[in-house]
Amino acid sequence: MNNTLRTAFRIGLTGLALIALAQCSTSKSANERAAKSGGEEGCYQDGPNCLPPIDFIDENGTVWTPELLKGKVVVINFWATWCKPCQHEIPDLARVHRKYKEKGVVMLGLLMTDNIDKAKLKAFSTKYGLDYPVVRVGKDISRAFGGHPLNLPTNFVYGRTGHLMFDSPGAITAGALEREIKELL
Repeated sequence: MNNTLRTAFRIGLTGLALIALAQCSTSKSANERAAKSGGEEGCYQDGPNCLPPIDFIDENGTVWTPELLKGKVVVINFWATWCKPCQHEIPDLARVHRKYKEKGVVMLGLLMTDNIDKAKLKAFSTKYGLDYPVVRVGKDISRAFGGHPLNLPTNFVYGRTGHLMFDSPGAITAGALEREIKELL
């Protein structure tokens, strides 16, 4: 192998090593991400990395205030009844909700763009096993999240301090969501 080829080969290997190093350094655990984003301090303010300090009023009239959510792991799921991937993931989300609700996890399903009446929503919930609180998205919620997600479903997981720890455009499985939640409990 001549010197020019050898030099090009070394540069290529160095580049690959740097890319691999960058990949490793960007995949941090939830605890490392929390420490970087403010540690144990609360993060209940406007901004993409914090749980918005707004009231979420579910279909049963329960008001999920920032004070009520403080200290909890909060899963926010943007969805719609017409969304096929949403329909597919709801049973998984419901299983996770049932398993972790007594351990300090709150799951809120934020219903997008549906003008579905209460009776049809109840029938939909029964069909898909949706047993966690459903909150209809209005202007206040949309504004608090910087508009609405481009993809449905989209899930956000906030740690006990209110910091955004995970977000996932597209459907998530029970196993993947549980892995994220377990790191935060």
